[in-house]
Amino acid sequence: MKKILLATFILLPVFINAQQIEPEKHALVIGNGAYVNLGTLANPVNDAEDIGVVLTALGFNVESVLNGNLDQMEDAITRLKERLSKDNKSYGFFFYAGHGVQSNGENYLIPVNANIQSESYLRSRAVSVQAMLDELNDANNGLNVIVLDACRDNPFGWSRGGGRGLAIVNSQPADSIIVYATSAGQQASDGDGRNGLFTTHLLTNLLTPGLDVSEVFRLTGLDVTEASKRQQVPAIYNQFFGRAFLGEIPEGMELTFRAAPRPMGPRGSYEFSREQEARFWSIGASAGSSFGEPWVVGTIRGTLAPFKYQFLEAGLNVGMITTRKGATSYYSLMPYARYSFFWPFNGMASGYFGVGSGYSMSQYEYYGFDISVSSLPVDAAVGVLLLDFLDVSFSMSYPVWTASNSETNVGKSLLSNVSNKLISKFAVGYSFRFR
Repeated sequence: MKKILLATFILLPVFINAQQIEPEKHALVIGNGAYVNLGTLANPVNDAEDIGVVLTALGFNVESVLNGNLDQMEDAITRLKERLSKDNKSYGFFFYAGHGVQSNGENYLIPVNANIQSESYLRSRAVSVQAMLDELNDANNGLNVIVLDACRDNPFGWSRGGGRGLAIVNSQPADSIIVYATSAGQQASDGDGRNGLFTTHLLTNLLTPGLDVSEVFRLTGLDVTEASKRQQVPAIYNQFFGRAFLGEIPEGMELTFRAAPRPMGPRGSYEFSREQEARFWSIGASAGSSFGEPWVVGTIRGTLAPFKYQFLEAGLNVGMITTRKGATSYYSLMPYARYSFFWPFNGMASGYFGVGSGYSMSQYEYYGFDISVSSLPVDAAVGVLLLDFLDVSFSMSYPVWTASNSETNVGKSLLSNVSNKLISKFAVGYSFRFR
């Protein structure tokens, strides 16, 4: 019995200490340079290819469209949205190099075969940046990065409502970072080497270990500004306020997502998030009393979350003290597992309900006899997690099988009293949540 207790105390924390799992990462890179009606740009295809190679090395699932027409570009954007929609913590990365223009404050990315004879054809023959942003926002994922190295001079002669470079995005989605290779309304250098000026420095910073996503673009902006002697100043519009790493997560760092909650008490102030509440891991302990045997119960437990709004609990009940007359000593152990569903009520509490089973082993010294009793109970529990750490629960268990090592009349009498007896337990405990 002591060996079982010791093994459980050692193995349970290992079992529940879930490692931080990197989110799924998906990218779309588009490089348009071989324009049919607008001449050739030297670097966009190279830029897209090299960004794709680096993102692949960082763990992204990358789709590339090189010298794409309108249908190819729009279909690829739809596929990116569909992949991101499968995981609400996933990262999206959209990179475009090529011609881009603005018209009446809206931005458009130009396919290589575009025949846009006047400004009125833009909406039907080019990709609207705002429509693309709306698509990615509908994915409802954790982070979207949009990089537009498309701020070259307007190649069209008509340009009635257009202007140099690209315009500021009218409606930026939440949890997104939009990066222009240069400031709104300005031109970006196509570069003299294999890559454009902006992409050259972006590649370097993407490959720098330990930088979170905001730092990657801050340093890229600084590098481009200094290299161009302030002739090209990138623009960064940041609506992502968490922490994310496009590559490997540095040791000791923690990801934060959409309105991610912060720990309670000395670890900081509490902030509720339905997204984060959907899945959690924890370790905890509680103490309570049974309305039956044992009279005093201590519990250690941990939870894992295989699916949203559900968790698997594994624990060990340690029973002490019995009110049974004639018993001079008593203890019991019950390892158990329970599967639960929970619902966040508001910023202060979450409720849960679960069912499970265990294996109970009790040892009595009863009227001078040493008697062991084993049982297989099924149970149901309901509880509330308050303030992200205080766990209050009520459970009921019923033995579907019992057995004893004693064939004496005392043992048989004890077994008959334990069998077919509903036991209720009330407990209060502390639960530490892993982020």
